[in-house]
Amino acid sequence: MKALLRYRPFRRLIHPPRLTLSRGQVRLSLAVLLLWAGIWAVSTFRLPGASGLQVGQPSPISIVAPNEVIYTSEVLTAERRKQAENNPDNLVYFNDPQIPIEQRRNLFALLDMIGRIRNDPTLNEAARLRALQDLPSADVTFTTEQVRLLLSLDDEEWSLLRTTILSLYDRAIERYDYAVDERALNQLRERWLGFWLATTNLDPVQRELAQTITAAFLRVNRTLDRAATEERRANAAAQVAPVEVKVLAGEMIIRAGEIVTPAHIEKLQATGAMPRPLGWSELLGYGLLATFLSAGLFGYLGVFQPSLLVQTRSLFTLIGIVVGTLLFARLTFLIYDARPVFFPLATLAVVTTVVFSGQLGFAVSLLAAIVIGVLEGNDLTLVVTLFAGCTSAILLVRTADRLRSFLIAGLGMTATIIGFETTFWLSQQAIFSLSGFSGWMLTTSMSALTNGGLTTILSFGLFNVIARLAGQVTALQLMELAHPSRPLLRKLIREAPGTYYHSVAVGNLAEAAAEAIGADALLLRVAAYYHDIGKTIRPAFFTDNQMGRENVHDELDPYISAQIIIDHVREGIKMARAAGLPEQIIDFIATHHGTGLVRHFYQQALQRYDNVDERDFRYPGPRPQTREQAILMLADSVEATVRSKAQHGKLIATRNGESSERSTNGAVTLDELVQSIIDARVREGELNDAPLTMRELRQIKTVFVNNLQSIYHPRVDYAPQLIRT
Repeated sequence: MKALLRYRPFRRLIHPPRLTLSRGQVRLSLAVLLLWAGIWAVSTFRLPGASGLQVGQPSPISIVAPNEVIYTSEVLTAERRKQAENNPDNLVYFNDPQIPIEQRRNLFALLDMIGRIRNDPTLNEAARLRALQDLPSADVTFTTEQVRLLLSLDDEEWSLLRTTILSLYDRAIERYDYAVDERALNQLRERWLGFWLATTNLDPVQRELAQTITAAFLRVNRTLDRAATEERRANAAAQVAPVEVKVLAGEMIIRAGEIVTPAHIEKLQATGAMPRPLGWSELLGYGLLATFLSAGLFGYLGVFQPSLLVQTRSLFTLIGIVVGTLLFARLTFLIYDARPVFFPLATLAVVTTVVFSGQLGFAVSLLAAIVIGVLEGNDLTLVVTLFAGCTSAILLVRTADRLRSFLIAGLGMTATIIGFETTFWLSQQAIFSLSGFSGWMLTTSMSALTNGGLTTILSFGLFNVIARLAGQVTALQLMELAHPSRPLLRKLIREAPGTYYHSVAVGNLAEAAAEAIGADALLLRVAAYYHDIGKTIRPAFFTDNQMGRENVHDELDPYISAQIIIDHVREGIKMARAAGLPEQIIDFIATHHGTGLVRHFYQQALQRYDNVDERDFRYPGPRPQTREQAILMLADSVEATVRSKAQHGKLIATRNGESSERSTNGAVTLDELVQSIIDARVREGELNDAPLTMRELRQIKTVFVNNLQSIYHPRVDYAPQLIRT
């Protein structure tokens, strides 16, 4: 046994190694599982109670009865009983003929009392007014204006008004044959009284008074006897016999396109022809589909977008919008049964392109189009149409540096969908009909325009939200941040103008270098504007802003001076976070010096003190992690150093045959200076974490030299004059 344990395979068999996963591997595994589960869940999702047929929706298939069945239909029986219950003959009303008679008597008494008060010689005007306002009738109460009107009428006018009111009341009661219910009462008050009064000789004010008095005495005298009605309805329903239905074998239960009713569902269930729910084979098939699509997307990310796999926020946001889009599509297709060319899938493509990249937009669009095609019965033409629309939108939206880019993308996608749908439709027509084509084209065009409009609106409304969730910065955000009116840039211009112009120059160099190697030029320019905002805390301590004044560091201890210089990185990060700048810009502030050494003050410290810790003179870092961050570090160092050399007259155009190791008064050529700065950063390891190749470094150096030559025009280092003796 001991001899066997000498061999590694046997040792591994007896003591297997522990399987441990790093945090990154766990995160990646969770992301893959989340995408797989999302695709599988969307593919197998059904509305509660749905089994392929939905009441009120067209049937997707035709179904015949597999055998002969006789069953009692609860649905049809309930419908017939409901019809029997709702028969108007079951309504029982109670009429009280004394109410309209009593109300007319009260109306007559009121009018008679008004007449007596008008003609009472013992009452003056004020007494008559009080008497009419204090009438004991509970049916009507007169306003002061109405009382004055009653007193102002002469005998002939009062007689006409009195007669009109009584006849109006009689006409109203007779209109409904002395059986006034709530509905009749509302009709009388709202329509008939005003209509009848319009045909009288009364003026408008008198008509209003007559309508008020008449309406006040109208009362409901016909009411529903609920107990008797319910009893009659129950008896009518009980008399309906159960409905038996006979279904023959081979009988067509429902045809494709026919609207599904509860009776259809009952018949399908009774005959056993109801479409079954998802089986194990279908669940397994959808699981394999989710596996292949998830593996394909993450394989693509691993080869072409590896940086995204280590960005937790971005990765999970991407998976979230993909799964969310598919779930939204599934719910939409279950509710709206039509060919889904109206569905704004290109929103996913546009948002992914703007927030992440166009390559990733193509990948997720293809994945989503395949899933939607499977959901719609493995419709390949639908997959091609939707993916073509997404492709058109991706190509047109580009970096979305203008708001109109979203509109152009939506219009382009609309035209693409119409073109592909027309192609497929024509290829499937045996006989072409102009009328059929025009009708189909109208429907398709409306669906495509709906798609384009929704894509434009949703993309423009969501891209900024998705970018913040993913921790990404978009081109539109960068362009907004680059405007000089931004608070931090205004502060930089006002309080540290030298640093601002240095930042602009660095931005020019970095942008040109980024374009040369295919990096993000706009991101670099904006990052360059903000990389030194920490200098605004103590602008006079930096040579950018001293402008000929004495250097304040001459009177400070090297340790203090070094900390002041280093603190501009820490202060810049604080200011950027307080201003709400994106994390990508803050990363540039933190890395633009990496872990470099403040050499000038470090050398001063070595001259003054015996024991000097180099760490006290290094920037906190971290080192650049991306190509863009490395470019900014190099551009910052090159611009500052070249400007310093130029200001001190130590920048020359050529050496006139001198060896590059020798120089006149320490002067160097621009090419030598840029190369020495890049070599120093490489030698110090500051670029070790950035994915820059040596070829890209040579391209960056060439761009720096070409751009700086046009600015500083180095002087020629003339040969020393020989004196002949």
